[in-house]
Amino acid sequence: MALFLLVTSSFWFPKMKSFLDERITEVLEPILEEKGFELIEINLSGSGNSILQLVVERLDRKNVTIDDCVSISRSAGVTLDVEDFIKNAYRLEVTSPGIDRKLTKLEHFDRYKGFEAKIESRTPLNGHTNIKCQLCGVLNSNSIRLRLMTEGKLETDEVNILFSNVKKAKLILTDELIQASQSNQI
Repeated sequence: MALFLLVTSSFWFPKMKSFLDERITEVLEPILEEKGFELIEINLSGSGNSILQLVVERLDRKNVTIDDCVSISRSAGVTLDVEDFIKNAYRLEVTSPGIDRKLTKLEHFDRYKGFEAKIESRTPLNGHTNIKCQLCGVLNSNSIRLRLMTEGKLETDEVNILFSNVKKAKLILTDELIQASQSNQI
């Protein structure tokens, strides 16, 4: 049986999609979509008393509330208990991605264009795998446009990076990002 714990900030864990992640996604995505939410990420950490964290976002892009977390936690907990494919005890956490969120889908790079991000690439881009940049949107179905930052200054030219080359990406908390979030512009 799942225990319910509510959290309102996001964590930053390296992620590889496992069979269990795929199974959880397959079972929970339709339920969440029906409730008006998108499943952004799944984190399962620990062994024995594991924590299963569901990172969700509202489809209407409004802020995720505690009531939203309670509702999702109840629905997801019951569904996961019925499906019973998580064999160890776990605590279920439901959280929003937060303002300085991870960018896990190609569409995130387009939605947050104009904002600063940190990207860890699988192969070097201009000699670096840890990149600080400004997002410039999506070029096509597999490429992201960005302007690199060197010593705190934006370079003039845009560069492209394949989405498949992005190991991790996260928005950088800036005054502009906070202001856009507070005014519901993102």
